[in-house]
Amino acid sequence: MAARSASRLAHAPSRALFHQAGVTSFLPSSQPLSPIADRSYQRRLHNRLSPARLQISCSFHSSLNLSTYPITRTMPKRKTTTTKSTAPSRQSKRNKTTMSPSKTTPPSGTPSKTPLPKAKEIFHPLPLSKTNRLLEPGPILLVSTGSVSDKTHNLMTLGFHSMISHSSPTLVGITLGPWDHSYSLLKKTKECVLCVPNVTIAEKVVDIGNVSASEMAEGESKWDRFGMEVVEGEKVGAGLVGGEGVIGNLECKVEDEGMVGRYNFWVLKVVRGWVNRENFEGNQTGGGGDKGRMMHHRGDGSFLEGGVLDLRGRMVKWRMLQD
Repeated sequence: MAARSASRLAHAPSRALFHQAGVTSFLPSSQPLSPIADRSYQRRLHNRLSPARLQISCSFHSSLNLSTYPITRTMPKRKTTTTKSTAPSRQSKRNKTTMSPSKTTPPSGTPSKTPLPKAKEIFHPLPLSKTNRLLEPGPILLVSTGSVSDKTHNLMTLGFHSMISHSSPTLVGITLGPWDHSYSLLKKTKECVLCVPNVTIAEKVVDIGNVSASEMAEGESKWDRFGMEVVEGEKVGAGLVGGEGVIGNLECKVEDEGMVGRYNFWVLKVVRGWVNRENFEGNQTGGGGDKGRMMHHRGDGSFLEGGVLDLRGRMVKWRMLQD
Protein backbone atom coordinates (compact mmCIF):
# COMPACT_ATOMS: atom_id res chain seq x y z
CA MET A 1 0.00 0.00 0.00
CA ALA A 2 2.83 2.36 0.88
CA ALA A 3 4.67 1.45 -2.32
CA ARG A 4 1.50 2.10 -4.35
CA SER A 5 1.06 5.46 -2.64
CA ALA A 6 4.67 6.33 -3.28
CA SER A 7 4.24 5.41 -6.95
CA ARG A 8 1.17 7.63 -7.22
CA LEU A 9 3.07 10.39 -5.46
CA ALA A 10 5.99 10.22 -7.90
CA HIS A 11 3.73 10.71 -10.93
CA ALA A 12 1.18 13.16 -9.47
CA PRO A 13 1.42 16.77 -10.61
CA SER A 14 2.34 19.38 -8.01
CA ARG A 15 -0.99 21.23 -8.28
CA ALA A 16 -2.75 17.97 -7.15
CA LEU A 17 -0.70 17.92 -3.97
CA PHE A 18 -0.28 21.57 -2.94
CA HIS A 19 -2.39 24.65 -2.59
CA GLN A 20 -0.72 27.33 -4.64
CA ALA A 21 -1.15 30.17 -2.17
CA GLY A 22 0.53 28.33 0.75
CA VAL A 23 2.99 26.02 -0.92
CA THR A 24 5.87 26.94 1.39
CA SER A 25 3.95 25.56 4.38
CA PHE A 26 4.34 22.02 3.08
CA LEU A 27 8.13 21.99 2.59
CA PRO A 28 10.22 19.89 5.06
CA SER A 29 11.73 21.95 7.83
CA SER A 30 14.21 21.12 10.55
CA GLN A 31 12.32 23.35 13.00
CA PRO A 32 8.95 22.16 14.39
CA LEU A 33 5.95 24.21 13.24
CA SER A 34 4.39 26.53 15.75
CA PRO A 35 0.84 25.83 16.97
CA ILE A 36 -0.41 28.86 15.02
CA ALA A 37 1.17 27.58 11.83
CA ASP A 38 -0.24 24.08 12.55
CA ARG A 39 -3.74 25.43 13.06
CA SER A 40 -3.57 27.30 9.78
CA TYR A 41 -2.31 24.16 8.12
CA GLN A 42 -5.10 22.08 9.62
CA ARG A 43 -7.75 24.60 8.51
CA ARG A 44 -6.52 24.47 4.94
CA LEU A 45 -6.55 20.67 5.00
CA HIS A 46 -9.99 20.56 6.56
CA ASN A 47 -11.65 23.06 4.22
CA ARG A 48 -9.92 22.64 0.88
CA LEU A 49 -8.38 19.15 0.57
CA SER A 50 -10.25 15.99 -0.35
CA PRO A 51 -9.82 12.79 1.78
CA ALA A 52 -7.47 11.39 -0.87
CA ARG A 53 -5.24 14.46 -0.73
CA LEU A 54 -5.37 14.37 3.03
CA GLN A 55 -4.11 10.75 3.00
CA ILE A 56 -1.26 11.58 0.63
CA SER A 57 -0.33 14.64 2.61
CA CYS A 58 -0.35 12.70 5.87
CA SER A 59 1.88 9.98 4.40
CA PHE A 60 4.22 12.65 3.05
CA HIS A 61 4.44 14.35 6.45
CA SER A 62 4.34 11.33 8.70
CA SER A 63 5.81 13.32 11.53
CA LEU A 64 2.70 15.45 11.82
CA ASN A 65 -0.14 14.30 14.02
CA LEU A 66 -3.43 16.09 13.23
CA SER A 67 -4.99 14.96 16.46
CA THR A 68 -2.37 16.78 18.48
CA TYR A 69 -3.75 20.20 17.59
CA PRO A 70 -7.51 20.35 17.33
CA ILE A 71 -9.01 22.55 14.65
CA THR A 72 -10.41 25.82 15.88
CA ARG A 73 -12.66 28.02 13.86
CA THR A 74 -12.07 31.54 15.15
CA MET A 75 -10.35 33.14 18.06
CA PRO A 76 -12.62 35.08 20.40
CA LYS A 77 -11.98 38.80 20.26
CA ARG A 78 -10.54 40.31 23.34
CA LYS A 79 -12.74 42.95 24.84
CA THR A 80 -11.01 46.18 25.68
CA THR A 81 -12.44 48.86 27.88
CA THR A 82 -11.46 52.49 27.79
CA THR A 83 -11.94 55.01 30.55
CA LYS A 84 -12.52 58.65 29.82
CA SER A 85 -10.58 61.04 31.93
CA THR A 86 -12.35 64.22 32.91
CA ALA A 87 -9.17 66.03 33.92
CA PRO A 88 -7.47 67.85 31.03
CA SER A 89 -4.06 66.58 30.08
CA ARG A 90 -0.92 68.63 30.23
CA GLN A 91 -0.69 68.61 26.46
CA SER A 92 -4.21 70.04 26.04
CA LYS A 93 -3.42 72.75 28.56
CA ARG A 94 -0.25 73.56 26.66
CA ASN A 95 -2.17 73.75 23.36
CA LYS A 96 -4.80 76.06 24.83
CA THR A 97 -2.12 78.32 26.14
CA THR A 98 -0.37 78.37 22.77
CA MET A 99 -3.49 78.91 20.66
CA SER A 100 -5.00 81.68 22.76
CA PRO A 101 -4.63 85.07 21.03
CA SER A 102 -2.14 87.34 22.64
CA LYS A 103 -3.07 90.92 23.30
CA THR A 104 -0.51 93.22 21.76
CA THR A 105 -0.10 96.71 22.98
CA PRO A 106 1.31 99.42 20.73
CA PRO A 107 4.82 100.49 21.66
CA SER A 108 5.13 103.57 23.72
CA GLY A 109 5.65 106.76 21.77
CA THR A 110 3.54 105.64 18.75
CA PRO A 111 1.13 108.44 17.78
CA SER A 112 -2.54 107.52 17.66
CA LYS A 113 -4.14 107.42 14.17
CA THR A 114 -6.01 110.63 13.41
CA PRO A 115 -9.28 110.05 11.55
CA LEU A 116 -9.51 111.55 8.06
CA PRO A 117 -11.84 114.50 7.59
CA LYS A 118 -15.17 113.75 5.95
CA ALA A 119 -16.00 115.20 2.54
CA LYS A 120 -19.16 116.87 3.88
CA GLU A 121 -17.02 118.66 6.47
CA ILE A 122 -14.80 120.23 3.80
CA PHE A 123 -16.93 120.69 0.67
CA HIS A 124 -20.42 121.76 -0.25
CA PRO A 125 -22.38 119.09 -2.19
CA LEU A 126 -22.96 119.76 -5.90
CA PRO A 127 -26.03 118.24 -7.61
CA LEU A 128 -25.17 115.77 -10.37
CA SER A 129 -27.14 117.89 -12.84
CA LYS A 130 -24.62 120.71 -12.29
CA THR A 131 -21.33 118.76 -12.32
CA ASN A 132 -20.79 119.80 -15.96
CA ARG A 133 -20.02 123.28 -14.65
CA LEU A 134 -16.67 122.00 -13.42
CA LEU A 135 -15.64 120.31 -16.66
CA GLU A 136 -17.42 122.17 -19.44
CA PRO A 137 -15.41 125.42 -19.53
CA GLY A 138 -13.67 124.62 -22.81
CA PRO A 139 -13.97 127.09 -25.70
CA ILE A 140 -17.44 127.41 -27.19
CA LEU A 141 -17.51 126.16 -30.79
CA LEU A 142 -19.56 126.85 -33.87
CA VAL A 143 -20.15 123.60 -35.79
CA SER A 144 -20.69 123.87 -39.54
CA THR A 145 -22.34 120.89 -41.26
CA GLY A 146 -23.97 120.11 -44.58
CA SER A 147 -22.62 121.24 -47.94
CA VAL A 148 -22.12 124.71 -49.35
CA SER A 149 -22.46 123.47 -52.91
CA ASP A 150 -26.03 122.23 -52.49
CA LYS A 151 -27.07 124.98 -50.05
CA THR A 152 -27.60 122.56 -47.12
CA HIS A 153 -24.87 124.07 -44.96
CA ASN A 154 -25.92 124.76 -41.38
CA LEU A 155 -24.40 126.31 -38.27
CA MET A 156 -24.90 125.50 -34.58
CA THR A 157 -23.33 126.31 -31.19
CA LEU A 158 -21.62 123.50 -29.25
CA GLY A 159 -20.20 123.29 -25.74
CA PHE A 160 -19.62 119.54 -25.26
CA HIS A 161 -16.36 118.48 -26.88
CA SER A 162 -13.09 116.84 -25.93
CA MET A 163 -9.56 116.52 -27.27
CA ILE A 164 -8.66 112.83 -27.74
CA SER A 165 -5.19 112.74 -29.33
CA HIS A 166 -2.63 115.30 -30.49
CA SER A 167 -1.48 113.66 -33.70
CA SER A 168 -1.24 110.50 -35.83
CA PRO A 169 -4.12 111.20 -36.22
CA THR A 170 -5.44 114.27 -34.43
CA LEU A 171 -8.78 113.23 -32.91
CA VAL A 172 -11.54 115.31 -31.35
CA GLY A 173 -14.77 114.08 -29.77
CA ILE A 174 -18.06 115.98 -29.80
CA THR A 175 -21.53 115.27 -28.40
CA LEU A 176 -24.22 115.90 -30.99
CA GLY A 177 -27.63 114.20 -30.79
CA PRO A 178 -30.77 113.73 -32.89
CA TRP A 179 -32.38 116.73 -31.18
CA ASP A 180 -30.03 118.88 -33.30
CA HIS A 181 -30.74 119.52 -36.98
CA SER A 182 -27.01 119.13 -37.67
CA TYR A 183 -27.17 115.50 -36.48
CA SER A 184 -28.80 114.25 -39.67
CA LEU A 185 -26.43 116.32 -41.83
CA LEU A 186 -23.35 114.95 -40.07
CA LYS A 187 -24.69 111.42 -40.31
CA LYS A 188 -25.18 111.86 -44.05
CA THR A 189 -21.97 113.66 -45.08
CA LYS A 190 -19.59 112.29 -42.38
CA GLU A 191 -17.77 115.64 -42.24
CA CYS A 192 -17.96 119.04 -40.53
CA VAL A 193 -16.02 122.13 -39.51
CA LEU A 194 -15.27 123.18 -35.91
CA CYS A 195 -14.92 126.94 -35.56
CA VAL A 196 -13.45 128.69 -32.51
CA PRO A 197 -14.97 132.18 -32.15
CA ASN A 198 -13.67 135.03 -29.99
CA VAL A 199 -15.57 137.22 -27.53
CA THR A 200 -16.24 139.95 -30.06
CA ILE A 201 -19.16 137.92 -31.49
CA ALA A 202 -20.29 136.42 -28.18
CA GLU A 203 -23.90 137.60 -28.61
CA LYS A 204 -24.15 136.09 -32.09
CA VAL A 205 -22.77 132.79 -30.83
CA VAL A 206 -25.48 132.62 -28.15
CA ASP A 207 -28.21 133.64 -30.61
CA ILE A 208 -27.15 130.95 -33.10
CA GLY A 209 -27.53 128.40 -30.29
CA ASN A 210 -31.07 129.62 -29.55
CA VAL A 211 -32.39 128.86 -33.05
CA SER A 212 -32.83 125.51 -34.77
CA ALA A 213 -32.67 125.27 -38.56
CA SER A 214 -35.75 123.06 -38.46
CA GLU A 215 -37.74 126.04 -37.13
CA MET A 216 -36.65 128.42 -39.90
CA ALA A 217 -38.49 129.17 -43.11
CA GLU A 218 -37.61 127.18 -46.21
CA GLY A 219 -34.64 128.68 -48.02
CA GLU A 220 -33.50 130.65 -44.96
CA SER A 221 -30.23 129.82 -43.20
CA LYS A 222 -28.51 130.88 -40.02
CA TRP A 223 -25.62 132.16 -42.08
CA ASP A 224 -27.85 134.78 -43.65
CA ARG A 225 -29.87 135.60 -40.56
CA PHE A 226 -26.86 136.32 -38.37
CA GLY A 227 -24.58 137.70 -41.08
CA MET A 228 -21.91 134.97 -40.85
CA GLU A 229 -19.36 134.81 -43.66
CA VAL A 230 -19.04 131.48 -45.48
CA VAL A 231 -15.58 130.36 -46.61
CA GLU A 232 -15.02 127.37 -48.87
CA GLY A 233 -12.98 124.58 -47.31
CA GLU A 234 -10.21 122.49 -48.82
CA LYS A 235 -10.87 118.96 -47.51
CA VAL A 236 -14.60 119.00 -46.67
CA GLY A 237 -17.77 120.33 -48.24
CA ALA A 238 -18.99 122.16 -45.14
CA GLY A 239 -18.28 125.88 -44.99
CA LEU A 240 -15.65 127.51 -42.78
CA VAL A 241 -16.64 130.56 -40.72
CA GLY A 242 -14.84 133.74 -41.75
CA GLY A 243 -14.55 137.23 -40.32
CA GLU A 244 -12.72 139.05 -37.55
CA GLY A 245 -14.67 137.24 -34.86
CA VAL A 246 -12.97 133.89 -35.60
CA ILE A 247 -9.73 132.56 -34.14
CA GLY A 248 -9.57 129.38 -36.24
CA ASN A 249 -11.36 126.56 -38.11
CA LEU A 250 -10.73 122.80 -38.16
CA GLU A 251 -11.89 120.68 -41.09
CA CYS A 252 -12.92 117.25 -39.78
CA LYS A 253 -14.12 113.88 -41.03
CA VAL A 254 -15.95 111.28 -38.96
CA GLU A 255 -13.44 108.71 -37.74
CA ASP A 256 -15.59 106.51 -35.46
CA GLU A 257 -19.35 106.24 -34.94
CA GLY A 258 -19.18 103.35 -32.46
CA MET A 259 -20.49 105.43 -29.56
CA VAL A 260 -23.03 107.52 -31.47
CA GLY A 261 -25.95 105.15 -30.99
CA ARG A 262 -25.48 104.88 -27.24
CA TYR A 263 -23.88 108.18 -26.21
CA ASN A 264 -24.30 110.49 -29.26
CA PHE A 265 -20.52 110.83 -29.15
CA TRP A 266 -18.71 111.34 -32.45
CA VAL A 267 -14.97 110.82 -32.90
CA LEU A 268 -13.67 113.24 -35.53
CA LYS A 269 -10.33 113.28 -37.31
CA VAL A 270 -8.91 116.73 -38.04
CA VAL A 271 -7.76 116.76 -41.67
CA ARG A 272 -6.94 120.48 -42.03
CA GLY A 273 -6.45 123.40 -39.68
CA TRP A 274 -6.78 127.15 -40.34
CA VAL A 275 -6.24 130.18 -38.08
CA ASN A 276 -6.63 133.92 -38.27
CA ARG A 277 -2.97 134.67 -37.57
CA GLU A 278 -3.49 137.92 -35.70
CA ASN A 279 -6.25 136.55 -33.48
CA PHE A 280 -4.46 133.25 -32.92
CA GLU A 281 -1.18 134.88 -31.88
CA GLY A 282 -3.08 137.22 -29.59
CA ASN A 283 -4.71 134.19 -28.02
CA GLN A 284 -1.35 132.48 -27.52
CA THR A 285 0.42 135.50 -26.03
CA GLY A 286 -2.51 137.21 -24.32
CA GLY A 287 -1.70 140.49 -26.08
CA GLY A 288 -4.35 140.43 -28.79
CA GLY A 289 -7.16 141.99 -26.79
CA ASP A 290 -10.70 140.72 -27.31
CA LYS A 291 -9.90 139.26 -30.73
CA GLY A 292 -7.66 136.64 -29.13
CA ARG A 293 -9.90 135.75 -26.20
CA MET A 294 -12.08 132.63 -26.33
CA MET A 295 -15.45 132.08 -24.71
CA HIS A 296 -15.77 129.40 -22.02
CA HIS A 297 -19.28 128.37 -21.06
CA ARG A 298 -19.72 127.75 -17.35
CA GLY A 299 -22.75 125.52 -17.88
CA ASP A 300 -25.34 127.98 -16.63
CA GLY A 301 -25.51 130.61 -19.36
CA SER A 302 -22.54 132.61 -18.09
CA PHE A 303 -19.12 132.64 -19.74
CA LEU A 304 -15.48 133.10 -18.88
CA GLU A 305 -13.25 135.17 -21.09
CA GLY A 306 -10.08 133.25 -21.65
CA GLY A 307 -6.97 135.03 -20.49
CA VAL A 308 -3.42 133.63 -20.53
CA LEU A 309 -1.44 132.34 -17.56
CA ASP A 310 1.93 131.56 -19.10
CA LEU A 311 3.64 128.70 -17.24
CA ARG A 312 5.56 127.23 -20.15
CA GLY A 313 8.81 127.66 -18.29
CA ARG A 314 7.62 125.28 -15.57
CA MET A 315 6.23 122.59 -17.89
CA VAL A 316 9.62 121.00 -18.48
CA LYS A 317 8.15 117.56 -19.18
CA TRP A 318 5.98 118.82 -22.02
CA ARG A 319 8.37 121.00 -24.00
CA MET A 320 7.63 118.99 -27.18
CA LEU A 321 4.19 120.63 -27.19
CA GLN A 322 5.67 124.13 -27.16
CA ASP A 323 6.88 126.13 -30.18
